[in-house]
Amino acid sequence: MVSSINQFNTGNVYQTTQPKEATQVAQPESNSENSPVEIQELPNVSNQTLEIRKFTDGIKGANEMIGAMQIADITINAISNQLKSGTTNVSALDSTAKAAQFKNEPLFGKELNLQLAGENISVSLPLPSQLGEFLPNKLSEKHDEIIEKMTAISRLIEKASLPISNNSGNYDFENFDANTFKDLFK
Repeated sequence: MVSSINQFNTGNVYQTTQPKEATQVAQPESNSENSPVEIQELPNVSNQTLEIRKFTDGIKGANEMIGAMQIADITINAISNQLKSGTTNVSALDSTAKAAQFKNEPLFGKELNLQLAGENISVSLPLPSQLGEFLPNKLSEKHDEIIEKMTAISRLIEKASLPISNNSGNYDFENFDANTFKDLFK
């Protein structure tokens, strides 16, 4: 019998005879050939459960991406304010960008990616020194891009939340006819 450690840490099965494979991991010492050996059972996970897990992981990723982009947008606003106040030292602007973190990870100088509902969302967050000339304009464009990407994520969350249906019928809920509904059950 083959055993496997699963990520769910659920279920234990006891086998009354030890498997006779050359690649066994340290077996407990025993005088009896028929001593029980503990084996972890893989859980029986339905397709629906896997789809729910995939959906919740996608929503978690979307929420994290939104949180990271909100922090990046606030940082872009702070850098823009530094520029308006007369700061032209690019290393000081980079320091502000490098201080922006999400879950103890720096945000700037990276690209953030998300895959949800079969689509990819990606936003590049370069340091101010990597943006070159016309920094205020490029920061404004980056702010607009972040807002656009957050709107796209919102749309994807809504799309991912819709039930998968093979029924392509169009329903007119505005002009509901009770008699027609009753006729369905005759």
